[in-house]
Amino acid sequence: MDFIRAKKTSLSLDMAPLIDIVFQLLIFFMLTSSFQHPALKLTLPEATPKDRKEPERIVIQIEPLGGIFVNAERISLEGLRPYLEKKLSQDSAKAVHLAGDEKMPYGIFIQVMDLARQAGARQINILHRQRGEGAE
Repeated sequence: MDFIRAKKTSLSLDMAPLIDIVFQLLIFFMLTSSFQHPALKLTLPEATPKDRKEPERIVIQIEPLGGIFVNAERISLEGLRPYLEKKLSQDSAKAVHLAGDEKMPYGIFIQVMDLARQAGARQINILHRQRGEGAE
């Protein structure tokens, strides 16, 4: 008895489209790599750069007993706002950095933050020490 078997279709991959894509990628990378260098070789004139003086960083420090220092200058709580207004008028970033002892009174911390905002500070950064760092 003869059995009729179905013919097996052979699997073949047409390589022509794959080769076309590889050649297109090759041409693309060759063309784009040639545009990295400018076409014109210019010798630009020299000029003296403007003095890039960084603005003074405003750091407010609060002692454990509530004493307030701005950039190592002792300031009373009442004189803090006018002092900060004068300093912040010269600073385009309007940033204040606040460093306080961990044992400082929380009420003074809030008052200083409030006075800094009233003086025009748009950004108040709270400074801290990273875990594992020694005492400074």
